[in-house]
Amino acid sequence: MMNFLRSLFQTPRFAAGARVNRMHRGSLDRVDGRVVAQTREGVLVEWPRNGAGWERPHALCQQG
Repeated sequence: MMNFLRSLFQTPRFAAGARVNRMHRGSLDRVDGRVVAQTREGVLVEWPRNGAGWERPHALCQQG
């Protein structure tokens, strides 16, 4: 139970190469990104149409 509660407050971690989508105001606004790196400042994602950019980890969801 404690591990579940702790996981609610931890920053999501993404492995390099993971495919992600970005949520903004309740809907997907970018899809099919590839994680390049993750640091304390954020997640560097390469998007197919918009180049690469830094994103907040909580705004991303990993594709299954």
